[in-house]
Amino acid sequence: MLKLTDYSLTLKGSNGENLPVLEHINLEVEKGTCLGIAGESGSGKSVLCMSMIGLLPESSIKDKKGSVIFDGLDLTKLSEKEMNSLRGRRIGFVFQEPMTAMNPLMKLSEQIGETVCAHIPGVTSQEVHARVIKALLRAGFKEPEKFLDSYPHQLSGGMRQRAMIAMALVMEPELIIADEPTTAIDAELQLQLLAELRKLIEEQGLTMIFISHDLGVLRAVSDKIAILYCGNLVELGTSKEVIEKPLHPYTKDLISSLPRLVQERILPAPIAGTLPEPDKKPAGCVYSDRCKEVAEECKNKRPCMKEVAEGHFVNCIK
Repeated sequence: MLKLTDYSLTLKGSNGENLPVLEHINLEVEKGTCLGIAGESGSGKSVLCMSMIGLLPESSIKDKKGSVIFDGLDLTKLSEKEMNSLRGRRIGFVFQEPMTAMNPLMKLSEQIGETVCAHIPGVTSQEVHARVIKALLRAGFKEPEKFLDSYPHQLSGGMRQRAMIAMALVMEPELIIADEPTTAIDAELQLQLLAELRKLIEEQGLTMIFISHDLGVLRAVSDKIAILYCGNLVELGTSKEVIEKPLHPYTKDLISSLPRLVQERILPAPIAGTLPEPDKKPAGCVYSDRCKEVAEECKNKRPCMKEVAEGHFVNCIK
């Protein structure tokens, strides 16, 4: 469904400096599966997905290399008009924060229905209504008719999040990109929403990219997990392999930093240090300045992605 080959992105800094935010990303998303993308804030998750489908302003981009093939089309080569025909219709996007992504002056029915009007010229109001109701039901609204005339501020956090998913589902696209869709809601609603998304993937063959900093959330919804750090792909494998048998020191540290419920109280261990700026990355491995397992070799040589077990790739000298 989607294949990234040697995809790199350099943005323009505020002082004219070059910011290499993504470096040589190679990823594949198979039809009817979910790829989870994990990493702490600033690792490049959202930039990767927004740049793939042309949602970053061209004025901010210094250079873009590699290819992004969606169902045979290279998205990096398409015009804005061609991208507009894909976005919403064949590729849906669930934005991170519904209160800023939704128009506060539009009713729920209008917010979701405008995508239908944009992609089906001459569509009748009855068909728009039918598609809106279907999308809301798929997104987990039990009685959607009750909320059609509601404005965003009249909906709960969970409902706004579901509304964002309904907006992405309304044209029944082949690929959904969801950017941290469960971050702003409580744990019970998270579990419910993740179960509904997993059901859509398994029963209706939906293909999804799910972005999160929480590996526990990704395990519940994803078939494969890609770990990003400083715009570099450092580990890739099945959800079970990556979480139960992590190989990259960064993945291990991410898992150690997760809070967990166990009888013996184990406190999460925060990762020391902070992400370097894109133009100040270490010369060797991008994680070498924070890694507990660092060796001298790591500081001087940038490692390559290697397959160390079937379908399990890691970007580490060791």
